[in-house]
Amino acid sequence: MPEAPALNKKNKLKKISKEMFSWNRENICDGLVVYKSDDVEMGAILVSIPKKIIGSSVKRNHLRRVVKEIYRKSIDGPFNRHFLVKFNANLVGYEKVLENYFKNV
Repeated sequence: MPEAPALNKKNKLKKISKEMFSWNRENICDGLVVYKSDDVEMGAILVSIPKKIIGSSVKRNHLRRVVKEIYRKSIDGPFNRHFLVKFNANLVGYEKVLENYFKNV
């Protein structure tokens, strides 16, 4: 069975740094914040979900995969920005909001 296309390694950020929190901050909805950087050569994404918000690692990893898939499907060409998606609350129905955000960036 063929695998679904995934994000390239170049499109994934590995670690959170202090400088990321100085990027442009946008509150997408209650409990969901997106930080975006200035222009860079190749855009990438990092999803942060605190253990306090969702205790189960299985659920956190599933949520990360869903957000990365939304990002992958929503971009038409190469983005020239890095994104940090941070969850501050356990959300329901965040998919459409994120999809619209990434399509309109």
